[in-house]
Amino acid sequence: MANVTEYIKESYIELTEKVTWPTWRELLNSAILVLVAAIIIAAVIFGMDQLIGYILKQFYSSLA
Repeated sequence: MANVTEYIKESYIELTEKVTWPTWRELLNSAILVLVAAIIIAAVIFGMDQLIGYILKQFYSSLA
């Protein structure tokens, strides 16, 4: 049990004294960057899905 208590104390010290936390501005900029990247990636995947769906639809309709 002493090891767990020591671990918690060391973790607290590390989080409060040794970790460099981002400023609100840096955090906001990073969040916006991640949001924009996620939207772009989602749009690319959506476009690929629509294109492949269209190609397969054309292919299967040509077989019938």
